[in-house]
Amino acid sequence: KYTKAYGRRLLASPVPDHDIYKGRYKGMALTLNVLNSALGGNYVCFGVFSLYNDPALENALKVAMEMALSVPLEDVISYPKLSKAYFGFVELLFRNHKGTIFSMDTSIFMQFMTAVHEGLQSTDATLSSLCANTIDHLATFYFLTNGKDKIEIHNLNKHLQAQPNLFSSLTATLFNLLLFGPPQNHWAVMRPLLSLMLASESSFTAYKDHLLSSQNPENQAKLNDALNKLLEDVNRSLDSANRDRFTQKLTAFRVTARNFLTI
Repeated sequence: KYTKAYGRRLLASPVPDHDIYKGRYKGMALTLNVLNSALGGNYVCFGVFSLYNDPALENALKVAMEMALSVPLEDVISYPKLSKAYFGFVELLFRNHKGTIFSMDTSIFMQFMTAVHEGLQSTDATLSSLCANTIDHLATFYFLTNGKDKIEIHNLNKHLQAQPNLFSSLTATLFNLLLFGPPQNHWAVMRPLLSLMLASESSFTAYKDHLLSSQNPENQAKLNDALNKLLEDVNRSLDSANRDRFTQKLTAFRVTARNFLTI
């Protein structure tokens, strides 16, 4: 109720002409952090709300989403406390409330995904890690659920049909960060790569072909060998053992490829 009441009041108030952080974003960040702590702490069984037709949770999520969507992306990135609250909330949505986020219009879904794509490239390791986890939740759900008769996957597929390059764009950005990005990012970007590759093998194939085509013949042979080693003994599974094995292989692939790749 607090989130809904405060959010409605904030959204109805005019945007301050000066010191927008103090007048608007500070309270928004605090509210999102309160919601993140309440919903991310596993204090409540979320299914109880729908079981008893209690709209409190859904109302709080929708108002929080409206608040988040009201902030221009450049402001999200510019204010560190706001950005951590914002991307923490988005990660929470994709982790525990997929039904809510996938039921939104594609324009709204893509506004969040555009922000995630931008935050993924942040030099702040906390932000890039939150965004990488968000992508992992998305790709894992798609890999495990696609083809099943569930409303959530039907809604997600509608978004993917409207934005068919989403997975390929994320795949390219993650691999580029792994191979060419700053060292503080590479651990964060590793986690979603396996789930994303399994969710969209064609996206990985397209990136691999593009990367090979950008190298000279000598480097193409080295890169092809490194990619083959990366994919050895990797199963179509997202269990912990397979994830850990692939992460180790990604680390070795990164070290090997960075020794000869040219941009």
